[in-house]
Amino acid sequence: MPDETTAESAPVVPIYRNRDFMFLWVAQAVSQVAQNAINFGLLVLVQERTNSTTHMAVAVLSFILPGVIFGILAGVLVDRSEKKTVLLTTNLLRAFVVLGYLVFDQTLGLIYVVTFVFSVISQFFAPAEAAAIPMLLRKDQLIAANSLFNITFNVAQLVGMVLMAPLMIKLFGTGALFGSICVLYVIAAALVANLPKDTRPVAAILPDERPRMIIGVWREIHEGWRILTADMTSTLAMAHLTLASTMMPLVAVLGPNFVVNVMKLRSEDVSLVFFPAGAGMLLGTVMTSRLARRFGKDQLVVAGLAVMGMALFGMAGAKVGGDYLLHNILGRFMDVEAWPISLELVSMVMVLAFFLGIAFALVNIPAQTTLQERCPSSFRGRIFAVQFTLSSAVSIVPLLFVGGIADVIGVNKTIALVAILILAIMAGTIRLAPEGARD
Repeated sequence: MPDETTAESAPVVPIYRNRDFMFLWVAQAVSQVAQNAINFGLLVLVQERTNSTTHMAVAVLSFILPGVIFGILAGVLVDRSEKKTVLLTTNLLRAFVVLGYLVFDQTLGLIYVVTFVFSVISQFFAPAEAAAIPMLLRKDQLIAANSLFNITFNVAQLVGMVLMAPLMIKLFGTGALFGSICVLYVIAAALVANLPKDTRPVAAILPDERPRMIIGVWREIHEGWRILTADMTSTLAMAHLTLASTMMPLVAVLGPNFVVNVMKLRSEDVSLVFFPAGAGMLLGTVMTSRLARRFGKDQLVVAGLAVMGMALFGMAGAKVGGDYLLHNILGRFMDVEAWPISLELVSMVMVLAFFLGIAFALVNIPAQTTLQERCPSSFRGRIFAVQFTLSSAVSIVPLLFVGGIADVIGVNKTIALVAILILAIMAGTIRLAPEGARD
């Protein structure tokens, strides 16, 4: 790949006319669609085999745990490697590992092993991709490029989890889905194979450097943690980001069980929850900037926590047979008695999922902005490394218990407990937020 000096001296052209960047962008889009399709397919596969929330939690844990163990170290190793080689190798390896879902689809333990190995490989792809972008573009093009990648990330979630995966499963089954995902990763590998090699020298990792490198990584994490805990506003922002990151795996664990046992639909119909939630996240992302200017970031986070808690309470009120918490409220405005029971329940849940997605954006974006504003620029990298590691680690704790709790007391009561916890965090936020930090 060309070095940054060469990129800076190159003629200014729109990013969509930069051939190398477009190869990288399309490869990212293809691999993100494949990644989200795998997430959906894994949830359906485990739900169909077990109908157990505990097993669903194990499946999600097998995907999250590698981020805690290898995430930061993978970033360090990528910095010492040729980026094109990393991108090409990880895509080819993921294409091969995905075939494990076809071979071992009847053995749960091996499904979890395949998921763990796949996630370990993926830890190396994301930092290599992020590091490759500034090597292909000028500095004044990076904002446009990162915006395009973020939009693609959100769209890929909808395409992979709401369109491709449910449709493939309904028409051809999970085997055809995983086979098509393998093909997508091969396509992504072919795209990154067209990237130029990094012309800058890459320092090799010497054997005696490895122990110092690992120690240095954890020293950086400790320093980032020290900076965070010295400022209450930053600490709260980190807590809110961690909560937002934890909510996604919790929804993944509880969603299929809720759809099958409460809504009385098929496991692949969990897209009826994921789609409105994703649409709500997109709308919330668009609205957040304007709302933050008018009401302030702190108030926006509190409002997001309140909406999130109430939306979850609404879902907890859903009962088999259509006895629904909001039934009487909506009955004042429309003839819900004339609706089929399933239509009534599905439409209610979709509306609540939509507001849950909005609430996620109202919490996540202001919290991330607060961290960016308050942390010294020289420490931002390690701060967000700490945030990512902390979020992954903290999300493991509830996942260890939420599956078993849902199997014992039911998914409705479990969702209600999560809603109570979120409202308690909202109350703590109001109490702990420094007066001077409130916008």
